[in-house]
Amino acid sequence: MKKIRVMGINRHRMYIDGQGINTLVALEGCPLKCKYCINKNLLAGGKVQEMSLQELAEKVLIDYCYFMATGGGITFGGGEALLHSGQIKAFREVLPKDVPIKIETSLNVPMEHLLELIDVVDEVIIDIKTMNPQIYKEYTGLDNSRLLENLEILCEKGLQDKCKIRIPNIPEFTVQADID
Repeated sequence: MKKIRVMGINRHRMYIDGQGINTLVALEGCPLKCKYCINKNLLAGGKVQEMSLQELAEKVLIDYCYFMATGGGITFGGGEALLHSGQIKAFREVLPKDVPIKIETSLNVPMEHLLELIDVVDEVIIDIKTMNPQIYKEYTGLDNSRLLENLEILCEKGLQDKCKIRIPNIPEFTVQADID
């Protein structure tokens, strides 16, 4: 039986994680080392609960009526959701087909993870940080070439409508041109 390691479940998130009312499932692990990580406490020794995919489905489907009424669903974030592509793909089989699955990602992961989920998820919320390679590396500790390759894959497959790109305002790192 497949298990998934969950840092937290946050219910009734309105229009933060995609359309409608969503439940955010925060997963452990992230390849980035962002200087001002908003999830740093969770990622560094936070309490992780291992549960079966069926147990997770029971916890999140409590809000099924909200999902159906608002177009919301389940959003996997974290950490880096794409690091758990196998579990998320298996989770799709446990959920009713009408419940959307969304992921929040930096896209800075091996492309196999993205390819495994491309046909499984309904929306990809991409946190780019910045398009400036020097600032990206200084802020995250990694280079942005994987991110750019994965963006190319999404474009080549014509999946732009499935994607929402966010560039946060990070004081002393991003510039207004990045955000605009």
